[in-house]
Amino acid sequence: MSRWTNMPGKASGEEYAARFAALAEGGKDVHGEARFCAGLVEAGARVLDAGCGTGRVMIQLAALGYECVGVDLDASMLEEARRQAPELPWYQADLVEFDPDRLGIPADFDLVVAAGNVLPLLNPGDEAEVVRRLSAALRPGGLLVVGFGLDAAHLPVPPSLTLPEYDDSCAAAGLTLVGRFATWDADPYDDGGYAVSVHRR
Repeated sequence: MSRWTNMPGKASGEEYAARFAALAEGGKDVHGEARFCAGLVEAGARVLDAGCGTGRVMIQLAALGYECVGVDLDASMLEEARRQAPELPWYQADLVEFDPDRLGIPADFDLVVAAGNVLPLLNPGDEAEVVRRLSAALRPGGLLVVGFGLDAAHLPVPPSLTLPEYDDSCAAAGLTLVGRFATWDADPYDDGGYAVSVHRR
């Protein structure tokens, strides 16, 4: 269970995918997260999309030549991901219990990405455990890339996680901050309401 699970009025996987398809058809760039990640690791790298949703980020990364694995708790989102890319590996799992060994996945990812407000949509108090588990899935030197909102303007739920709290969780998991940005276009972070953080194991 998570804040996402209990969020009233949330879209189904089909509705969520249709929303982004409409944005793309209208000329909006919907692949900033994938482009950002592709700028950090070379094609062929292993990437875990943690909280992959309908697979928008992972499908694009796979098209760019990355070896990708997607994990999400929401069955409706995963159903849409599998419909769009049945050839890719999608797993249903709660990130607070995420165990690559249990799923038969090698825990040696070059990059783990959690986009789309994954961490603020966890139950408050679960963030540090999820960060620990995602860090453990990285190879030494691997990168954890997480973007999330910090205020009501950038979140569908009340804010619950601050950057200092997130950084403390990363430090406890053996991660070091190597970059922070205001957007997935790598604009410099300006103490605004959204942050993309890159930590290295």
